[in-house]
Amino acid sequence: PILACRSMSFRKMVVHTITPQFRQGTRVVSEGQPVLKRSEILVQLHYAGINASDVNASAGRYSPGAKPPFGIGFEGVGLIEAAGDAAFSRGFKPATACAVVKMGCFAEKIVIDVDKDAVFPIERATPDVVPLLIGGLTSSIGLEVAGEMKRGEVVLVTGASGGTGLFAVQLAAIAGNRVIGTCGSDDKVEVLR
Repeated sequence: PILACRSMSFRKMVVHTITPQFRQGTRVVSEGQPVLKRSEILVQLHYAGINASDVNASAGRYSPGAKPPFGIGFEGVGLIEAAGDAAFSRGFKPATACAVVKMGCFAEKIVIDVDKDAVFPIERATPDVVPLLIGGLTSSIGLEVAGEMKRGEVVLVTGASGGTGLFAVQLAAIAGNRVIGTCGSDDKVEVLR
């Protein structure tokens, strides 16, 4: 059974044409209320992150051969509106705040499979969580896993004034390292100071 449900339809942005011209390749459409499977939740999104990755995805750079229409937007934060019984029994209850990482977050609502998709219960649905999802995780994985960063090193961060770069600069500094950041303009240098 589906537990809780507020409205019958919602709007979402979809890519209808693969093109690097994001505005020309996307449109807002209405979607009917989904029927949830046992392990699914319906999340009413309050905030979504906007990234260069969205343009790359709509241009077909991430999934060559992807056939439109498909949802766009990689990360969002909101409240669970409805839950299938298996998701509910695992603690994904209506009115619970959560963060999600799944294609399709430029929407009023999104269906998340708690067994397959990245969903994280959080204390409150606030906008400050959104940058942690892609930029924060990418920086952390890049520094700690790929870069095997240790304390007392010199860490070079290219593109240091961008969303992911700013996280990398801060995480490397907090870890006790000297950080050198590169960026493309004097204005961006001021952001880093």
